[in-house]
Amino acid sequence: MKINIYISLAIVLLSFLSCKKFIEVDPPSNKVVSETVFTTDATATAAINGMFSTFANGSSSDFPSGGSTIYLGMYSDELKTTLTTASVIEFQDSKLSTTNSVVNLNFWRKAYNLINIANSCISGLEKSQITPQLRAQLLGEAYFVRSFCYWNLVTLFGDVPLVTNVGDYNNVAQMPRTPSDVVIARVLADLSESKSRLKAAYPSAGRFRPNYFTVLAMLSRVHTYLGNWNDALVSSNDVIGSPMYQMEADLNKVFLIGSTEAVWQAISDVEGNNSTEGAVLVPNTPVTTIPQYVLQQSLIDSFETLDKRKTSWMNNKRVAGNIYTYPYKYKVRFNVEKTECQMMLRLAEVYLNRAEAKAHLNDPTALDDLNKVHNRAGLVSLAGLSGQSLIDAILKERRFEFFAESGLRWHDLKRTGQLNAVIGALKPSWSTNAKLFPIPEAEILVAPNLIQNPGYN
Repeated sequence: MKINIYISLAIVLLSFLSCKKFIEVDPPSNKVVSETVFTTDATATAAINGMFSTFANGSSSDFPSGGSTIYLGMYSDELKTTLTTASVIEFQDSKLSTTNSVVNLNFWRKAYNLINIANSCISGLEKSQITPQLRAQLLGEAYFVRSFCYWNLVTLFGDVPLVTNVGDYNNVAQMPRTPSDVVIARVLADLSESKSRLKAAYPSAGRFRPNYFTVLAMLSRVHTYLGNWNDALVSSNDVIGSPMYQMEADLNKVFLIGSTEAVWQAISDVEGNNSTEGAVLVPNTPVTTIPQYVLQQSLIDSFETLDKRKTSWMNNKRVAGNIYTYPYKYKVRFNVEKTECQMMLRLAEVYLNRAEAKAHLNDPTALDDLNKVHNRAGLVSLAGLSGQSLIDAILKERRFEFFAESGLRWHDLKRTGQLNAVIGALKPSWSTNAKLFPIPEAEILVAPNLIQNPGYN
């Protein structure tokens, strides 16, 4: 299996050191770095910083940095493309081939690359004698990244190989797919490990590395997806109860660096690059440049006229007499001064997770949480809803609040069993097997125990 496995931390650290923003650590010439990199507070912190640099930097198609928004947006019912690239069109048609390069490089391999870095950090830190408090924090961050990556893999591919130890390439290449329930159990266990180690304070300036509440927000997301309503309620309560987070009254401030709504953001080290979504989704200035990705008309038409999200988070460009409407949550295409960065988890999602949990638990205050988001969009409060009508209203609100954002719409359709009805009605090429991505053919060719998902040749 081509999972970009690094056998030693030497290779990992060398990739870290290319980032000028982080502590530069020269590996010793005669020792494997994994034996030495975690011997001081500075070098151990450099390794974790490097992990987050790998997480936030890379191709705009990578799942953590815009890929989930763009490709899952097309795969569902949010976006369509003006490009003619075959691998992109396959997402728009929701008909992926086993040789799709984006699936292989940007979703599968990127995730396993990060997982292996996290595994290397966990292994090194567990044996480390650095300052105990710092060691706990860094371990918590590594466990969080591993859980985040496995969650994305299991929700997209189903059963996937579960690699939790730093092993050699040959052993990993022989691994079969692990049942999804086992992978999900590992995700929850890793989040529990992370939660037990991280503190409320962020480890560095900004909200670019996870803290205790980041873990809770992720647990809120995972438990909502799984329908674990009591657990979703508990994790959401703690985030919402923290004075660190407040809903931004101005929609144009939500995705800024320093947003009070941000629970976790990922910042790029590339000069001039604020967010990869802004760089890709906001069209270039020439009047003849057509946006590469535009919103589905059915989505645009579904917004109420007075909904501020339609005016603040969408923009239009006229080219040759045609109007193209594109996502405008991120407004900066390129700017040396960094004012925006990738939003990974935010408070509005936690509010709607809690609203949904409360609705399933017959708690009437679910409507209050729903209206917290609904009112912010400039809409009058909803009233008189309960039971399924309330749940439907929450799911509808999620569609408007999270359009073109981290693929949340795709995950909502999937977890609520609406894929066939919604995507099937929109796309003639839709197959029920498309609820899972194909395992990349390139991986199967070198990993004899990998079995393809149903419906893919």
